Amino acid sequence: MPDPIIIRLPGPPRGKGRHRSRVVTVAGRAPRTQQYSDAATRAYEADLRAVATATMRGLAPLSGPLSVAVYAYMPIPKSFSKKKRADALTGIVRPEVKPDWDNIAKCSDAFNGIVWGDDASVVEGFVRKAYAETPALVFRIEPAAPLARDLAS
Repeated sequence: MPDPIIIRLPGPPRGKGRHRSRVVTVAGRAPRTQQYSDAATRAYEADLRAVATATMRGLAPLSGPLSVAVYAYMPIPKSFSKKKRADALTGIVRPEVKPDWDNIAKCSDAFNGIVWGDDASVVEGFVRKAYAETPALVFRIEPAAPLARDLAS
C-alpha cells in the first residue's frame, strides 16, 4: 500500500461557510438564482488548494476508493486555566466549538482535480477535533481498504 498523502494547512481550522444566493438575470430569460461561497471560504479553499498542489508535486490525482482522515487542531482559548489547558493538550478536554465537524470535512472540496479527480471517490472518512499549541488543519489521504463484510446486513 502506498504511503498516505498528508496535507497540512497551518492556522486555526475553518469550516466551509454557508452558500449565498443571488438572482441572475439574462436578457430575454426568466431570472434564476446562482449559489456561491462567501469570500472567507473561497480564500480558505484557495489556501488549501495551494498547499495540496505543493504536496502533490505534480503527481496525477489519486484514483480508486479513498479514505480521508481530517484532524482539526484548534487553538487553546486564552481563558483556560493552567489545569484546563493541560487537560486540553492531553485530550481530556475537547473542543465543542465551531466550526462543526461536517463543515470542516466539506473543505476537502478544494482538493477536486488536485488530490483526487472528484470527491465522490472518497468512500470513508472521519473528522477529529482536538486542541493543540499550534492550530492547523491536517488531511491524511490513502487508498481505502476493502471491507471485510457487508455492514448493511
